[in-house]
Amino acid sequence: MDFSAPVYQGYTLGQALGLAGIVAGLFIVFLVLKKLFSGKRESIHTQAVRCSCGWQGRISSLAGKCPKCNLPLGDRKAR
Repeated sequence: MDFSAPVYQGYTLGQALGLAGIVAGLFIVFLVLKKLFSGKRESIHTQAVRCSCGWQGRISSLAGKCPKCNLPLGDRKAR
């Protein structure tokens, strides 16, 4: 394969492949940096609560009961 063959308006195949490699590398670096600097997502299935008995933590939004005293918490408290 001849990488010095012109493919588009004087640009060679080697230059085109080099540019494609640079673009792919920049895209990969962008994805890695995005993953590093993005915050943690909150789960829609759990919620942070504090009970009157002193317990605090994350509970299921469906069950919604304090594991220490069994009182309804969070979204369950409103029902």
